Amino acid sequence: MSSEVILSVSGMTCGACSASITEAVSKIDGVSQVSVSLITEEAKVNYDESKVSAGQLIEGIEDCGFDAKLLPNHIQKKGILKNTAPETLVTTFNIEGMTCGACSASITEGVQALDGVLECSISLLTSSGSVKHVSSLLAESIKNTIEDCGFDASIESSRITSKSTHQYVTLISVGGMTCGACSSSITEAVQAMDGVSEVSVSLITEEALINHEESVTPDLIKQTIEDCGFDANVKSSNPISNDLNSNNDDDNEDETSLQIFGIKDDTDLVHLQYNIEAALNSLPGIAHFYLAFKNDHSSNGSSSTSVGNLSTPEQPLFTDSNSNGIQAIRLRDNHDYLENENLIDELSVIYDTQALGVRLLVDTLNNIDDDILFLIVNSVDQSLASQLRLLTRIADIKYWKNNLLKCIGFGIPTLILTHTEKMEFWKHTLLFPGFFLVTLIELIITTHVQFNLGSVFIKKFIQFIKLGGKNATMDVLVCISTMISYMFSILAIGLNVWSGNKDGPPTVLFDTSVMLITFISLGKWLENKAKGATSNALSKLLSLTPTNCTIVSNLEEYETFLKSKQINTEKKLPREENNLSSSTMTDLQTRNIGIDLIQTNDVAVVLPGGKIPADGEIVFGESEIDESLITGESLPVFKQQGDHVIGGSINGPDLIHIRVLRSGRKSQLQQIINLVRDSQVHKAPVQRFADYIAARFVPCVLILATITFAFWLFICYIAHVQSNLPLAFQKEPNGKFFVCLKLAISVIVVACPCALGLAAPTAVMVGTGVGAAHGALIKGGDVLEKANNINVILFDKTGTLTTGDMTLVNHKVILLENSKLNCEDWWNLLGSVECNSEHPIGRAITKEARDKLGLSFEEDNFNSIISDFKVLTGLGIRASIQLSNRSAEHKVFIGNDRMINEMFSHLKPVLQKYLNDELDQSVNTLAHVIIDGEYSGFYEFTDCLKPNAKQLIDYLTSQQNYIVGIVTGDNKGAAIKIGHELGINEGNVFSEISPVNKDKVIVDIKRRFGGAAYNETGDNSVCNVGVAFVGDGINDAPALAQADIGMAISSGTDIAIESADIVLIGQSQKSEVGDLYGVPIALGISHATFQRIKINFIWAAVYNLIMLPFAMGCFLPFNVMLPPIAAGASMAMSSVSVVISSLLLKNWKPPKGGLGDKFMGKRSRTGRIYNGVKRNFNFFKKNERKLHLRNESADFELLPNQSPEASP
Repeated sequence: MSSEVILSVSGMTCGACSASITEAVSKIDGVSQVSVSLITEEAKVNYDESKVSAGQLIEGIEDCGFDAKLLPNHIQKKGILKNTAPETLVTTFNIEGMTCGACSASITEGVQALDGVLECSISLLTSSGSVKHVSSLLAESIKNTIEDCGFDASIESSRITSKSTHQYVTLISVGGMTCGACSSSITEAVQAMDGVSEVSVSLITEEALINHEESVTPDLIKQTIEDCGFDANVKSSNPISNDLNSNNDDDNEDETSLQIFGIKDDTDLVHLQYNIEAALNSLPGIAHFYLAFKNDHSSNGSSSTSVGNLSTPEQPLFTDSNSNGIQAIRLRDNHDYLENENLIDELSVIYDTQALGVRLLVDTLNNIDDDILFLIVNSVDQSLASQLRLLTRIADIKYWKNNLLKCIGFGIPTLILTHTEKMEFWKHTLLFPGFFLVTLIELIITTHVQFNLGSVFIKKFIQFIKLGGKNATMDVLVCISTMISYMFSILAIGLNVWSGNKDGPPTVLFDTSVMLITFISLGKWLENKAKGATSNALSKLLSLTPTNCTIVSNLEEYETFLKSKQINTEKKLPREENNLSSSTMTDLQTRNIGIDLIQTNDVAVVLPGGKIPADGEIVFGESEIDESLITGESLPVFKQQGDHVIGGSINGPDLIHIRVLRSGRKSQLQQIINLVRDSQVHKAPVQRFADYIAARFVPCVLILATITFAFWLFICYIAHVQSNLPLAFQKEPNGKFFVCLKLAISVIVVACPCALGLAAPTAVMVGTGVGAAHGALIKGGDVLEKANNINVILFDKTGTLTTGDMTLVNHKVILLENSKLNCEDWWNLLGSVECNSEHPIGRAITKEARDKLGLSFEEDNFNSIISDFKVLTGLGIRASIQLSNRSAEHKVFIGNDRMINEMFSHLKPVLQKYLNDELDQSVNTLAHVIIDGEYSGFYEFTDCLKPNAKQLIDYLTSQQNYIVGIVTGDNKGAAIKIGHELGINEGNVFSEISPVNKDKVIVDIKRRFGGAAYNETGDNSVCNVGVAFVGDGINDAPALAQADIGMAISSGTDIAIESADIVLIGQSQKSEVGDLYGVPIALGISHATFQRIKINFIWAAVYNLIMLPFAMGCFLPFNVMLPPIAAGASMAMSSVSVVISSLLLKNWKPPKGGLGDKFMGKRSRTGRIYNGVKRNFNFFKKNERKLHLRNESADFELLPNQSPEASP
């Protein structure tokens, strides 16, 4: 089979080089054509795969004395393919070495420069990155690009995604960022790419999040970041869905990559490949699978290098895939792509989790051959350990602590020598004319400190030079300042030796260089300790993730065991009887497995004090569960059989068994972790502005330093004002030039872009962590800023303010005289339609129907056959039902008043005839029944308020001065009834609004009350109203997306509600406050966090504005000067102070009992909305809109109680 490959060849200098390569490769058996380009340094070879491999071609070129490797886009693919392979990959990287925003910015820019990168996102705090890229671009190439930027990178995971016309969002971890300038440089570089719509780079989590078109590959983004001088690793890349209700978990497909161990020289790869393929084909739910052997098949004539005996490396790596298969990747980056000792054997499988569990997949594969072992790549244990190391910054803290101690050890002797070098003793220790012993000692010490202990700064400076002076960071300033001091000292020594001076040692600045590096190391050590503390909440969540668990081996035997103990959902034994004895445990067969292998429907045994391995339901036992770190519930929650538990929570004193419902990335804990981590890459506008300033900060500082040096030289040597020079120049024994140089160095050293870069991300990390600890998941800094401007809060009614548990209070059966149906048939029809409904009304109807028909047991079913079932959004449901005792099929509709008005308007006279007196004054929820086109009855339901709902509304209106309203699809009477119970003005209750039209209410409020408002002249004006919407995150998705802040109350099964900005994790329903507690918590922590961000920015700005003039010598006429060493100490402490300021947010506390005055500071009167109302009053008056703003409360009539579509 003929193939073509393009090789990169380095080392060619002339035509003779290319000619020798052409001649050597042409002689290889199987090569048909060779073309070598000296200009592009590439070789294109056509060859027969059955006779020669690409690796042999590379060896032939290297035998000629040149370096060769396959270009990433042309690496030959090996393996087998089933079905059609996906076209894009999402690769997640761990990146080490980022210290500021400029680091993440340069990585983002470098990665995005790669061809094939679709999306790139870098987080400084989590030291991670995510890149979405085409499959032809290897993840290893992305990793190499990150490392070329000067950062350490490793591949965490790589998964296949399907091609989509949607835009993509990519997350990339970035290593090497040290300040805001780093993140800014990445942001600017990535935003400059065609097809990139939005870029957010987090200095704290060391991650970047990029929204881009499919044409921009994650590899290209990753390359762009690396070109900025940072390490980048792609963590994920996913299409952005246009469906507001969609979420990542709707897709049941999952991917598992397994590394293959045990393949030896004599292993029959063809036979093994056949067995693997046969095993996978025998399993249900397999969508795609890809196999990559480190060794080529013998039939291909390629070399066969031993994989070695069965052994597991510390951190196996993922492979990359494309439409043709998978190419194994290198474990190290210092060899060519196809060197066998650096490749791994790997199998990647995409499967339906509903049809196949991961444990069955692994067990089936491991039964193929006793000598072959399949292990999951990058297991949870490895991934968690890696993320925790990055978040807690253990390596960085240890490095800078050791660096600091060494610097102190060398710095103290240097200071002593500097202050004693003029003593007579040192003047008599002349080694040769002009060179003294004290100078030699200082030179040796300083050289070690400068080039060894300060090597990290020199590396950043080299990257800065390589990139043509772009992506300057604080490390560059440190290197420049210390190198100036060092080189000046070397020059002084050289001049002293040249002149043969024997009077004494020359004046040097060795102490300045050593002490600057010492103080910077101190600052870096303290800063990294503080940064690690900011991510404490996320670290605790990560530490909750269990790494192993115990499951029941035989489920059938276990079910028999439960029945024998008479433990089921219908009968619960007393607690003392509901425990397993030790003998029982001995009889129960269990198996210990890694958490990667747990799957749905497993029964896990949780011992007292153990971690619950996954989300599930208790099937045996009862205990108190500690969920404090997940839901914020401070006290242990009592759970018994039938109750749901959250993976990662801690079991109490008793043994329980749980049935697994959700695990892995779909678990509630993992979704919380992802939300908290991802919140770092969504920046507030004020942070983007700070990053913009930080990106230009370093060049401005260098210009200021040059101006300072030139200005004082001019004053000292040209202006001839010797008698009027500041005292610092007159008293300096080493001359005026020496003072000028120290002033320039002080300017370079004292400026601190780090403080600006850390002001927002550290506060966001702490604030979102505190919010998460109390059950409010905030998705980013932009949300914090918008939440600070909220004036109006709209609530969904059913399931949000009320319990959602409907109670039937009245019903009426209407059957025509000629109807063949009886009352029992009526209940059968309605129960059959609603039995599968999750709607509260549907559940209530089903319950009543079962009671009427005597269906007491779960296995009892309605006697009917259902077809043509359809949900009528905003109206009701319909279905065709055939009862078992009748041959005719009946069409049944159950819905609200809108369904009657829109679909059965001809029945209005009939409705009035039967029900005029009964329903006119109804304040309950109504459901009408239509059977075969005839009105056949109605239901009336009532709903109860949630505990503390009234207290919450009172708190928001009277204490916090928010304007509160209700938006519901319920009828007017029921909605107003709830509003009255809550104390909400009737004008603030919007009834009979379908889910798809709730967003129109928000748009209308914004338009009429200042949000995108119209002033008296009709021109658009500034937004004066901030609207928050609180709903369940499912039916309310359009409203959540339209509101300035969407708050979704999660059921616990889906935390990652895409359309919501804040997700409220419901606390235990048995708690005093309940899930509504999260609303004031989210608003309170958002307000506190944003205030802290502003304080941090003010401090960072004031620091630089004050210290720079001091360093430039503006106060020298008053005999005030800032020496370089003092400037270095100030700079080091500035960033530390900002991080410590952010850590003060940890002192924020919610109310201990209910909602009270101490919960949040009294919110200022909503002046912005008052001004907007006043400006638009004439407009409202013309449209007969009522407007009330009272001093004593927040009663505020937003709009008449009508549907927005009915508004003029």
